[in-house]
Formats: sequence, structure tokens, C-alpha cells
Amino acid sequence: MARLQILQLPEGVDDGRPPFVLVVDEYVPQRYILGSDQPEPVDQFERNAEKIGARAALVFEETIDIPANDHTAYLEEVVTDRSPDFASPIAGRVEVRRPCPYCGDQQMIPRSQFDEHVPAASRSASDA
Repeated sequence: MARLQILQLPEGVDDGRPPFVLVVDEYVPQRYILGSDQPEPVDQFERNAEKIGARAALVFEETIDIPANDHTAYLEEVVTDRSPDFASPIAGRVEVRRPCPYCGDQQMIPRSQFDEHVPAASRSASDA
């Protein structure tokens, strides 16, 4: 069965709303009887795209994945009330460090000492 996706385009100066393109993939071409007044399938998609304000319709027989439409990360369970595991074998061994903006070699300073280190380093840098 065909899938319908939306590909958002960059906004232009005169765009009242964000432009987009309809992307139809996994489309199985239909056989039409010659002489019938039925429109060609691609033309039909183009007309529908035009009716809803899309810039164009792209129709593919193969599967097309648009990275911006990938929402699989939202399917994972989010745990917000998780407390730190102090029984972990690495607990107490991890030390967060930040680079000092005043040290020439961008020395990494432990976060617990950062507030004391920065004023001293800035004075040393201004003296030099």
C-alpha cells in the first residue's frame, strides 16, 4: 500500500506558510483502460498536491525514507524520575571537568575546583 509523507522545504521571503512537497512511496502502478477519462496516476497526485497547497508531488515505486519524518526516538520510553545509581561500579570515579578559558592550553579543570580556578587564572592572564 502506498505511503504518504510530507517533505518540508526551506521557507522563502514571500511564503505565508512553510512550503512542502508530498512524497508518495511504495506506489504500485495501476493499469488503466485506454480511452477512459481517468487521469494518469501521477497527474492525479499533482492535482491533489495543488489542491492542498503542496509545491509538488513526488511518486516512487520504492521506499523513500525522509529523515525529518523519523519519529522512532519518540517511541522509546522516557524515564524522568530515575535517581543516580550510587551502587554502580563507576560511581565516585567519574569526575566532570571543564576547559579553562584563561589557560593557554585549555586545561581541563574539575568542576568542583572551577569556581576557584577561573578568577586566579584570569588574574594571571591579565598580568602576563
